[in-house]
Amino acid sequence: MSMMKLLRNATLATLALALTALPALGQEQPWLHIQVDGDDDNTNVEVNLPFAAVEALGDSLGEHILGEIEKEWDHDTDVDVDAEDLRALWQSLRDNPGAWVTIDEEDGGNLRARMDGDEVRIEGSGDDGALDIRVPVAFGDALFGEEGTEPDLAAAIRALADHDDVLVSVGGDDGRVRVWIGPR
Repeated sequence: MSMMKLLRNATLATLALALTALPALGQEQPWLHIQVDGDDDNTNVEVNLPFAAVEALGDSLGEHILGEIEKEWDHDTDVDVDAEDLRALWQSLRDNPGAWVTIDEEDGGNLRARMDGDEVRIEGSGDDGALDIRVPVAFGDALFGEEGTEPDLAAAIRALADHDDVLVSVGGDDGRVRVWIGPR
């Protein structure tokens, strides 16, 4: 093959690759946003990270984070739950999308968890505020994966990248916390 044919083919291949990448270049990559507004000016915090950075943290620290959560769970509760128990619970929710749980407390607070389309919604209210958590079903599917495998936090975090909405909203007398995924 002559040098001119080689250059022409390489140029055409590069042009074709560039044209296929144009839609991705035009799309803004998701970011993770965390906003904490306290009841005074000294407790306001804003964190804005490209979702790629969050994914990298999940890839490098996922097993460690899950280990720490398990240690805290074991320390703070008398309930012995392992990954297979949680996977079975998750699968039963997936198999029964109309399932819901409501907890009404004596002090007037309540908590409700339910499957709502492609989300698990956890809503609560009490004397000191309100809670709204929206977890995409894809997060749980990715976290628990196949039976017999360890939970995969990195895969679950990657599944959140397509969730362009609020994940957590907590508001009360002492401030407000919002966590969402969206454009920069």
